[in-house]
Amino acid sequence: MRTVVAAGLALALQAGTAVAQELPPQFGRYMPLYPGLYLNAGYTQDDRDRSYDAFGRAQPSATPQTPGRSAFPEKSALASFTWHFPMFESGNVSFFSSRMHLARVTLRQVETRATGAIAAFAADDSDDGYSEADQLENNGSGIGDLTLEFGSFLYGAPSKGWRERQGSPLTVLALVSGTLPYGAYNRDAPINAGSNTAALGGTLGLHWQPWPGGFLDAGVGRREYFQNYDPQFGATAPTEQGDDTYWDIGFAQRIVPGLYVNVFFTDREGDANLYENPRFAPNQAPPPNATTSNDPKPGNYYDRGTKLNARGIALQYFITQRWLAGLHYTHPKYGRGGQFLLPYEEHSPAGCINGSPGCQPQAGETILVDGMGPARVYSTDRLTLSVSYNFGQGDTFTCTGCKQ
Repeated sequence: MRTVVAAGLALALQAGTAVAQELPPQFGRYMPLYPGLYLNAGYTQDDRDRSYDAFGRAQPSATPQTPGRSAFPEKSALASFTWHFPMFESGNVSFFSSRMHLARVTLRQVETRATGAIAAFAADDSDDGYSEADQLENNGSGIGDLTLEFGSFLYGAPSKGWRERQGSPLTVLALVSGTLPYGAYNRDAPINAGSNTAALGGTLGLHWQPWPGGFLDAGVGRREYFQNYDPQFGATAPTEQGDDTYWDIGFAQRIVPGLYVNVFFTDREGDANLYENPRFAPNQAPPPNATTSNDPKPGNYYDRGTKLNARGIALQYFITQRWLAGLHYTHPKYGRGGQFLLPYEEHSPAGCINGSPGCQPQAGETILVDGMGPARVYSTDRLTLSVSYNFGQGDTFTCTGCKQ
Protein backbone atom coordinates (compact mmCIF):
# COMPACT_ATOMS: atom_id res chain seq x y z
CA MET A 1 0.00 0.00 0.00
CA ARG A 2 2.80 2.42 0.86
CA THR A 3 4.31 1.87 -2.59
CA VAL A 4 1.03 2.75 -4.29
CA VAL A 5 0.70 5.89 -2.18
CA ALA A 6 4.30 6.91 -2.88
CA ALA A 7 3.92 6.71 -6.61
CA GLY A 8 0.64 8.56 -6.47
CA LEU A 9 1.73 11.57 -4.46
CA ALA A 10 5.02 11.87 -6.32
CA LEU A 11 3.37 12.67 -9.65
CA ALA A 12 4.74 15.95 -11.03
CA LEU A 13 5.28 17.87 -14.25
CA GLN A 14 6.76 16.04 -17.18
CA ALA A 15 10.49 16.60 -17.51
CA GLY A 16 12.14 18.42 -20.35
CA THR A 17 10.02 21.54 -20.35
CA ALA A 18 11.83 24.23 -22.20
CA VAL A 19 12.38 26.96 -19.76
CA ALA A 20 12.71 27.54 -16.05
CA GLN A 21 9.72 27.65 -13.68
CA GLU A 22 9.38 23.85 -13.74
CA LEU A 23 9.71 21.21 -11.05
CA PRO A 24 12.43 18.57 -11.38
CA PRO A 25 11.22 15.18 -12.62
CA GLN A 26 9.89 13.02 -9.79
CA PHE A 27 9.29 9.32 -9.47
CA GLY A 28 6.01 7.83 -10.66
CA ARG A 29 5.39 10.72 -13.07
CA TYR A 30 4.20 8.42 -15.87
CA MET A 31 2.25 6.05 -13.60
CA PRO A 32 -1.56 5.74 -13.66
CA LEU A 33 -3.03 6.71 -10.29
CA TYR A 34 -6.24 5.88 -8.53
CA PRO A 35 -8.91 8.33 -9.80
CA GLY A 36 -8.87 11.59 -7.88
CA LEU A 37 -7.28 15.02 -7.63
CA TYR A 38 -3.58 15.53 -6.86
CA LEU A 39 -1.59 18.68 -6.10
CA ASN A 40 2.12 19.12 -6.66
CA ALA A 41 3.69 22.46 -5.73
CA GLY A 42 7.24 23.72 -5.56
CA TYR A 43 9.44 26.71 -4.82
CA THR A 44 12.80 27.38 -6.48
CA GLN A 45 15.39 30.09 -5.96
CA ASP A 46 17.98 30.37 -8.74
CA ASP A 47 20.85 32.89 -8.83
CA ARG A 48 21.19 32.59 -12.64
CA ASP A 49 24.48 34.49 -12.61
CA ARG A 50 26.28 32.08 -14.95
CA SER A 51 25.35 30.85 -18.42
CA TYR A 52 26.57 28.90 -21.42
CA ASP A 53 27.83 30.60 -24.56
CA ALA A 54 27.21 29.46 -28.13
CA PHE A 55 30.13 27.02 -27.94
CA GLY A 56 29.01 25.26 -24.77
CA ARG A 57 31.43 27.00 -22.42
CA ALA A 58 30.21 28.07 -18.99
CA GLN A 59 30.68 31.82 -18.50
CA PRO A 60 30.66 33.83 -15.20
CA SER A 61 27.74 36.03 -16.31
CA ALA A 62 24.16 35.67 -17.49
CA THR A 63 25.07 37.82 -20.51
CA PRO A 64 28.70 37.02 -21.44
CA GLN A 65 28.92 39.56 -24.28
CA THR A 66 27.89 42.53 -22.12
CA PRO A 67 30.97 44.13 -20.49
CA GLY A 68 30.91 43.31 -16.78
CA ARG A 69 28.88 40.69 -14.93
CA SER A 70 25.10 40.30 -15.10
CA ALA A 71 22.53 38.10 -13.41
CA PHE A 72 18.82 37.33 -13.71
CA PRO A 73 17.99 36.00 -10.22
CA GLU A 74 14.64 34.24 -10.05
CA LYS A 75 12.29 33.06 -7.32
CA SER A 76 9.47 30.96 -8.70
CA ALA A 77 6.46 29.18 -7.21
CA LEU A 78 4.51 26.58 -9.15
CA ALA A 79 1.30 24.66 -8.49
CA SER A 80 0.11 21.76 -10.62
CA PHE A 81 -3.34 20.18 -10.24
CA THR A 82 -3.76 16.74 -11.84
CA TRP A 83 -6.96 14.74 -12.22
CA HIS A 84 -6.83 10.99 -12.95
CA PHE A 85 -10.10 9.51 -14.21
CA PRO A 86 -11.83 6.96 -16.42
CA MET A 87 -13.76 8.46 -19.32
CA PHE A 88 -17.13 7.22 -20.63
CA GLU A 89 -16.67 4.18 -18.40
CA SER A 90 -20.26 3.00 -18.78
CA GLY A 91 -20.35 3.60 -22.53
CA ASN A 92 -18.49 2.11 -25.43
CA VAL A 93 -16.65 5.04 -26.94
CA SER A 94 -13.76 3.88 -29.06
CA PHE A 95 -10.33 4.36 -27.42
CA PHE A 96 -11.55 6.54 -24.52
CA SER A 97 -13.72 3.98 -22.69
CA SER A 98 -11.02 1.31 -22.56
CA ARG A 99 -8.27 3.15 -20.68
CA MET A 100 -7.46 5.65 -17.91
CA HIS A 101 -6.75 9.33 -18.57
CA LEU A 102 -5.38 12.41 -16.84
CA ALA A 103 -5.79 16.18 -17.13
CA ARG A 104 -3.50 18.81 -15.63
CA VAL A 105 -3.37 22.57 -15.19
CA THR A 106 -0.18 24.34 -14.06
CA LEU A 107 -0.04 27.82 -12.53
CA ARG A 108 3.12 29.89 -11.94
CA GLN A 109 4.23 32.98 -10.02
CA VAL A 110 7.68 34.39 -10.79
CA GLU A 111 9.82 37.11 -9.25
CA THR A 112 12.72 38.00 -11.53
CA ARG A 113 14.87 41.00 -12.39
CA ALA A 114 18.13 41.96 -14.03
CA THR A 115 21.15 43.01 -11.99
CA GLY A 116 24.68 44.08 -12.81
CA ALA A 117 25.94 45.29 -16.17
CA ILE A 118 22.78 44.52 -18.15
CA ALA A 119 20.64 46.49 -15.66
CA ALA A 120 23.03 49.46 -15.81
CA PHE A 121 22.86 49.44 -19.61
CA ALA A 122 19.07 49.43 -19.67
CA ALA A 123 18.84 52.25 -17.11
CA ASP A 124 21.22 54.50 -19.08
CA ASP A 125 19.47 55.65 -22.23
CA SER A 126 22.58 57.45 -23.43
CA ASP A 127 24.26 54.05 -23.96
CA ASP A 128 21.70 52.50 -26.27
CA GLY A 129 19.83 55.38 -27.86
CA TYR A 130 16.57 53.50 -27.56
CA SER A 131 14.09 54.87 -25.04
CA GLU A 132 12.11 51.64 -24.63
CA ALA A 133 15.03 50.08 -22.70
CA ASP A 134 15.00 52.62 -19.86
CA GLN A 135 12.93 51.11 -17.02
CA LEU A 136 14.04 47.71 -15.89
CA GLU A 137 14.06 47.07 -12.15
CA ASN A 138 11.80 44.16 -11.23
CA ASN A 139 9.51 44.77 -14.20
CA GLY A 140 9.80 41.16 -15.35
CA SER A 141 7.97 39.76 -12.31
CA GLY A 142 4.40 38.54 -12.12
CA ILE A 143 2.14 35.65 -13.02
CA GLY A 144 3.73 33.08 -15.30
CA ASP A 145 2.30 31.31 -18.33
CA LEU A 146 -0.55 28.80 -18.02
CA THR A 147 -0.07 25.18 -19.13
CA LEU A 148 -2.87 22.72 -19.90
CA GLU A 149 -2.26 19.00 -20.47
CA PHE A 150 -4.27 15.91 -21.35
CA GLY A 151 -2.98 12.36 -21.38
CA SER A 152 -4.17 8.82 -22.09
CA PHE A 153 -2.51 5.56 -21.05
CA LEU A 154 -1.88 3.57 -24.19
CA TYR A 155 -0.83 0.44 -22.30
CA GLY A 156 -1.08 -0.99 -18.82
CA ALA A 157 -4.02 0.98 -17.42
CA PRO A 158 -7.36 -0.37 -18.69
CA SER A 159 -10.41 1.42 -17.36
CA LYS A 160 -12.15 -1.83 -16.44
CA GLY A 161 -11.13 -3.17 -13.06
CA TRP A 162 -9.37 -0.03 -11.82
CA ARG A 163 -11.15 -0.31 -8.46
CA GLU A 164 -9.51 -3.66 -7.76
CA ARG A 165 -6.19 -3.25 -9.54
CA GLN A 166 -3.27 -3.38 -7.09
CA GLY A 167 -0.74 -1.70 -9.38
CA SER A 168 0.46 -1.15 -12.92
CA PRO A 169 4.03 -2.47 -13.17
CA LEU A 170 4.43 -1.38 -16.81
CA THR A 171 2.52 1.48 -18.45
CA VAL A 172 2.86 3.82 -21.43
CA LEU A 173 1.42 7.34 -21.35
CA ALA A 174 0.77 9.68 -24.29
CA LEU A 175 0.52 13.31 -23.21
CA VAL A 176 -0.29 16.48 -25.17
CA SER A 177 0.24 19.96 -23.74
CA GLY A 178 -0.44 23.58 -24.59
CA THR A 179 1.11 26.67 -22.99
CA LEU A 180 -0.86 29.92 -23.16
CA PRO A 181 0.93 33.32 -23.01
CA TYR A 182 -0.93 34.33 -19.87
CA GLY A 183 2.12 35.56 -17.95
CA ALA A 184 3.32 39.09 -17.23
CA TYR A 185 5.41 40.46 -20.10
CA ASN A 186 7.30 43.72 -20.60
CA ARG A 187 8.92 44.24 -23.99
CA ASP A 188 11.52 46.56 -22.41
CA ALA A 189 12.90 43.98 -19.97
CA PRO A 190 15.61 41.41 -20.76
CA ILE A 191 13.80 38.78 -18.68
CA ASN A 192 10.10 38.18 -17.98
CA ALA A 193 7.73 35.94 -16.07
CA GLY A 194 5.75 35.29 -19.26
CA SER A 195 6.91 34.30 -22.73
CA ASN A 196 4.42 36.24 -24.91
CA THR A 197 4.06 33.20 -27.14
CA ALA A 198 2.08 29.96 -27.16
CA ALA A 199 3.52 26.46 -27.43
CA LEU A 200 2.26 22.97 -28.24
CA GLY A 201 3.96 19.75 -27.21
CA GLY A 202 3.69 16.01 -26.93
CA THR A 203 5.35 13.49 -24.59
CA LEU A 204 5.51 9.69 -24.62
CA GLY A 205 6.33 8.33 -21.18
CA LEU A 206 7.06 4.86 -19.81
CA HIS A 207 6.72 3.71 -16.21
CA TRP A 208 8.10 0.42 -14.86
CA GLN A 209 8.26 -1.10 -11.37
CA PRO A 210 11.06 -3.70 -11.59
CA TRP A 211 10.68 -4.70 -7.91
CA PRO A 212 8.73 -3.54 -4.84
CA GLY A 213 9.76 -0.01 -3.89
CA GLY A 214 11.62 0.59 -7.19
CA PHE A 215 10.39 2.94 -9.92
CA LEU A 216 11.81 3.62 -13.37
CA ASP A 217 10.38 6.46 -15.47
CA ALA A 218 11.52 7.59 -18.91
CA GLY A 219 10.02 10.00 -21.43
CA VAL A 220 10.73 11.67 -24.75
CA GLY A 221 8.91 14.57 -26.39
CA ARG A 222 8.78 17.49 -28.75
CA ARG A 223 7.57 21.08 -28.27
CA GLU A 224 6.81 23.67 -30.95
CA TYR A 225 6.56 27.44 -30.39
CA PHE A 226 4.48 30.09 -32.08
CA GLN A 227 5.87 33.43 -33.23
CA ASN A 228 6.46 36.24 -30.75
CA TYR A 229 5.28 39.40 -32.52
CA ASP A 230 6.82 41.72 -29.91
CA PRO A 231 10.17 40.24 -28.79
CA GLN A 232 11.67 41.81 -25.69
CA PHE A 233 14.63 44.11 -25.16
CA GLY A 234 14.96 45.62 -28.62
CA ALA A 235 14.22 42.29 -30.34
CA THR A 236 17.38 40.71 -28.92
CA ALA A 237 15.06 37.89 -27.79
CA PRO A 238 13.91 35.44 -30.46
CA THR A 239 11.01 36.38 -32.69
CA GLU A 240 10.53 32.65 -33.15
CA GLN A 241 11.99 30.25 -30.59
CA GLY A 242 13.45 27.06 -32.00
CA ASP A 243 11.41 23.92 -31.39
CA ASP A 244 12.58 21.62 -28.57
CA THR A 245 13.31 17.91 -28.46
CA TYR A 246 13.69 16.55 -24.92
CA TRP A 247 14.03 13.37 -22.89
CA ASP A 248 14.22 12.40 -19.23
CA ILE A 249 14.96 9.27 -17.27
CA GLY A 250 14.89 8.65 -13.54
CA PHE A 251 15.13 5.83 -11.03
CA ALA A 252 13.75 5.93 -7.48
CA GLN A 253 14.11 3.48 -4.61
CA ARG A 254 12.49 3.27 -1.20
CA ILE A 255 15.22 3.46 1.46
CA VAL A 256 13.13 3.04 4.60
CA PRO A 257 9.34 3.19 5.01
CA GLY A 258 8.21 6.62 3.85
CA LEU A 259 11.62 7.79 2.50
CA TYR A 260 12.55 7.62 -1.20
CA VAL A 261 15.65 8.69 -3.12
CA ASN A 262 15.40 9.60 -6.79
CA VAL A 263 18.20 10.17 -9.31
CA PHE A 264 17.28 11.72 -12.65
CA PHE A 265 18.77 12.88 -15.94
CA THR A 266 17.24 15.36 -18.38
CA ASP A 267 18.20 16.72 -21.78
CA ARG A 268 16.66 19.45 -23.94
CA GLU A 269 17.90 20.54 -27.36
CA GLY A 270 16.37 23.49 -29.20
CA ASP A 271 16.54 24.27 -32.90
CA ALA A 272 18.02 27.57 -34.09
CA ASN A 273 16.26 30.71 -32.79
CA LEU A 274 15.20 33.43 -35.24
CA TYR A 275 15.87 37.12 -34.42
CA GLU A 276 14.07 39.66 -36.60
CA ASN A 277 15.39 43.23 -36.98
CA PRO A 278 17.23 43.69 -33.64
CA ARG A 279 17.23 47.38 -32.71
CA PHE A 280 20.21 47.55 -30.34
CA ALA A 281 22.65 45.39 -28.39
CA PRO A 282 24.15 45.95 -24.92
CA ASN A 283 27.64 45.51 -26.41
CA GLN A 284 26.93 47.55 -29.56
CA ALA A 285 29.84 49.06 -31.48
CA PRO A 286 30.37 52.78 -30.76
CA PRO A 287 29.71 55.42 -33.48
CA PRO A 288 32.87 56.06 -35.53
CA ASN A 289 32.56 59.86 -35.15
CA ALA A 290 30.15 62.67 -34.33
CA THR A 291 28.74 63.03 -37.85
CA THR A 292 27.69 59.40 -38.39
CA SER A 293 25.55 56.87 -36.52
CA ASN A 294 26.05 53.16 -36.05
CA ASP A 295 22.88 51.04 -36.18
CA PRO A 296 22.10 47.31 -36.49
CA LYS A 297 21.50 46.24 -40.05
CA PRO A 298 17.83 45.20 -40.49
CA GLY A 299 17.35 41.53 -41.27
CA ASN A 300 16.72 38.03 -39.94
CA TYR A 301 19.46 36.37 -37.90
CA TYR A 302 19.84 32.89 -36.44
CA ASP A 303 21.85 31.40 -33.60
CA ARG A 304 23.13 27.81 -33.31
CA GLY A 305 20.24 26.68 -31.12
CA THR A 306 20.18 25.94 -27.41
CA LYS A 307 20.85 22.87 -25.30
CA LEU A 308 20.83 21.87 -21.64
CA ASN A 309 21.79 18.53 -20.16
CA ALA A 310 21.32 18.16 -16.40
CA ARG A 311 21.25 15.55 -13.66
CA GLY A 312 20.04 15.59 -10.12
CA ILE A 313 19.02 13.83 -6.96
CA ALA A 314 15.96 14.16 -4.74
CA LEU A 315 14.87 12.98 -1.31
CA GLN A 316 11.13 12.65 -0.67
CA TYR A 317 9.48 11.82 2.61
CA PHE A 318 5.89 11.15 3.59
CA ILE A 319 4.86 13.41 6.45
CA THR A 320 1.50 11.68 6.48
CA GLN A 321 -0.18 9.34 4.04
CA ARG A 322 -1.53 12.34 2.11
CA TRP A 323 1.40 14.77 2.45
CA LEU A 324 4.76 14.31 0.75
CA ALA A 325 7.71 16.73 1.08
CA GLY A 326 10.72 16.76 -1.23
CA LEU A 327 14.12 18.39 -1.62
CA HIS A 328 15.61 18.36 -5.15
CA TYR A 329 19.08 19.28 -6.34
CA THR A 330 19.70 19.83 -10.07
CA HIS A 331 23.15 20.28 -11.61
CA PRO A 332 23.68 21.31 -15.26
CA LYS A 333 26.22 19.02 -16.92
CA TYR A 334 26.66 20.91 -20.18
CA GLY A 335 24.69 23.26 -22.40
CA ARG A 336 24.64 25.81 -25.19
CA GLY A 337 23.20 29.32 -25.13
CA GLY A 338 21.75 31.38 -27.97
CA GLN A 339 24.15 33.96 -29.44
CA PHE A 340 24.07 35.46 -32.93
CA LEU A 341 26.22 37.65 -35.17
CA LEU A 342 24.75 41.11 -35.71
CA PRO A 343 26.25 43.38 -38.41
CA TYR A 344 26.09 47.15 -38.00
CA GLU A 345 25.75 49.90 -40.59
CA GLU A 346 27.29 53.37 -40.46
CA HIS A 347 24.86 56.08 -41.56
CA SER A 348 25.86 59.52 -42.73
CA PRO A 349 24.52 61.97 -41.72
CA ALA A 350 23.89 60.60 -38.20
CA GLY A 351 20.39 59.23 -37.63
CA CYS A 352 19.31 59.10 -41.26
CA ILE A 353 17.03 56.30 -42.47
CA ASN A 354 18.03 53.87 -45.21
CA GLY A 355 16.56 54.92 -48.54
CA SER A 356 15.98 58.54 -47.56
CA PRO A 357 17.54 61.30 -49.72
CA GLY A 358 21.19 61.91 -48.84
CA CYS A 359 21.51 58.89 -46.53
CA GLN A 360 24.71 57.01 -47.21
CA PRO A 361 24.94 53.66 -45.39
CA GLN A 362 28.07 51.56 -45.40
CA ALA A 363 29.07 48.32 -43.75
CA GLY A 364 30.22 48.59 -40.16
CA GLU A 365 31.42 46.21 -37.47
CA THR A 366 29.84 42.78 -36.85
CA ILE A 367 29.50 41.75 -33.20
CA LEU A 368 28.41 38.66 -31.26
CA VAL A 369 25.18 39.33 -29.30
CA ASP A 370 23.60 37.36 -26.44
CA GLY A 371 20.06 36.28 -27.24
CA MET A 372 17.68 37.22 -24.44
CA GLY A 373 14.61 35.49 -22.97
CA PRO A 374 14.42 31.79 -23.93
CA ALA A 375 17.81 31.99 -25.68
CA ARG A 376 19.66 32.21 -22.36
CA VAL A 377 20.75 28.86 -20.91
CA TYR A 378 22.01 29.04 -17.33
CA SER A 379 24.78 26.93 -15.82
CA THR A 380 23.72 27.45 -12.19
CA ASP A 381 22.72 24.71 -9.74
CA ARG A 382 19.15 24.72 -8.45
CA LEU A 383 17.51 23.69 -5.20
CA THR A 384 13.77 23.08 -5.16
CA LEU A 385 11.41 22.43 -2.25
CA SER A 386 8.26 20.56 -3.22
CA VAL A 387 5.10 19.38 -1.53
CA SER A 388 2.46 16.98 -2.82
CA TYR A 389 -1.05 16.39 -1.54
CA ASN A 390 -3.78 13.88 -2.29
CA PHE A 391 -7.23 15.41 -1.86
CA GLY A 392 -8.68 11.97 -1.21
CA GLN A 393 -11.70 12.26 -3.44
CA GLY A 394 -13.45 8.91 -3.61
CA ASP A 395 -11.03 7.22 -1.16
CA THR A 396 -8.24 7.67 -3.68
CA PHE A 397 -5.79 5.17 -2.20
CA THR A 398 -8.27 2.55 -1.07
CA CYS A 399 -8.39 -0.62 -3.14
CA THR A 400 -9.50 -4.15 -2.44
CA GLY A 401 -6.70 -6.61 -1.71
CA CYS A 402 -3.87 -4.06 -1.62
CA LYS A 403 -0.93 -5.16 0.49
CA GLN A 404 -0.20 -2.97 3.48
